Amino acid sequence: MKTSFDALILGAGVSGLSVGIVLLKQGYSVEIWAKDVPPHTTSDVAAALWYPYLCNPRDKAITWSKNTHDYLKEFALSDPRSGCMMRSFIELFEEPVGEPWWADAVDAYRHALPDELPPGYVDGYQTDVVLMDSEVYMRWLVDVFTELGGVITIREVSEFSEACVANPVVINCTGLGSRQLCGDARVYPVRGQVVRAALNSFSDIVVSETASGLSLIAPRIDDVVLGGTTQANNWNTEVDEEDTAEILRKVAALSPAFTDVNVLDVKVGLRPARDEVRLETEQMNGGVVIHNYGHGGAGYTLSWGCAQDVLALFEGVLQ
Repeated sequence: MKTSFDALILGAGVSGLSVGIVLLKQGYSVEIWAKDVPPHTTSDVAAALWYPYLCNPRDKAITWSKNTHDYLKEFALSDPRSGCMMRSFIELFEEPVGEPWWADAVDAYRHALPDELPPGYVDGYQTDVVLMDSEVYMRWLVDVFTELGGVITIREVSEFSEACVANPVVINCTGLGSRQLCGDARVYPVRGQVVRAALNSFSDIVVSETASGLSLIAPRIDDVVLGGTTQANNWNTEVDEEDTAEILRKVAALSPAFTDVNVLDVKVGLRPARDEVRLETEQMNGGVVIHNYGHGGAGYTLSWGCAQDVLALFEGVLQ
């Protein structure tokens, strides 16, 4: 059955909803088909801070990241429902570092001061970024999407032909699902496990990636997200107690504020990684598919920037 919408989006994670909102704001009608919707998407598990992590190519990622950060500051921070807030962000290193590769994507940054460095670290970057409380933010995206007239339908698609029959222009935002849907073996999971802990007096975002793995502290509205793991090609979505213990050990080393953690919950998500983001148009029998997937650990960070590029491709198809 044909739809009566200008665009059909596959996927209701942060990428799909962001694309839908951008299209709706331009006056297009949009329907989303998705197997899972918030709060049951991979996006709902994420720490959701602005940070271009595990994403390529870097030249495009810088532009997408900057455009997303600008959009968040202009659009999301002004709405108290969004769950967005500005936070001081520090990235730590065990060796001296030069300029961050993402420097052009932020308004300003500086090297961390000596008293900002935990034991064992000799350098770091400090900047201010937008933090999105993922569960609040995802609910807000759904609300904005539907308030603008978007429609969400629970429906799983196994072949693009199903969608192209319904609508001649399909936007693929299925993330890790694109591995099967597109037959794209370049898409693979990077398992992330995080601990959700009770709030304390700690207010900064701290990220460190060393030989012992990723460490993350991200204070949100009602909790603190502590991470994490970066386990490529690991499909396990169950909580690993050894990972939990290691996460708590590493964050305690970053700050004495986390030597005694009140654990509220532990969650696992599979990041949809790829050697580079796929954002392009593909002609198919019966329609056109615009791909937007492979954002790795930067789905939130690239979301609005990629959505703006999808809009440009979409309007090019219409012309």
